[in-house]
Amino acid sequence: MKQINLLYALFIAASIALAFHSFHNEYAHHSLTGRWVRAGIYGLGPWLCAFAFTGAKVCFQNLMRKEINYGNTFKWVTGVVICLMIFTKIMAK
Repeated sequence: MKQINLLYALFIAASIALAFHSFHNEYAHHSLTGRWVRAGIYGLGPWLCAFAFTGAKVCFQNLMRKEINYGNTFKWVTGVVICLMIFTKIMAK
């Protein structure tokens, strides 16, 4: 069985925690279905940003005919976005 990287496990746990926090606080006035949808999209936000940035970097590297390495970029962007989301949650209190 393939094992998951510890850093990815931390990012997944942080995304889930951010989604649940938003579910109970920011989206409390919405209906239950709307809360789940909004919280799910909010939890997927760092991953979607990482996919977009990594995709743009891969396209640029293809244009420049350079070697494509996207693993570190994906981890870096996901980590930065999650840290920014946590920082904004703390500052909003």
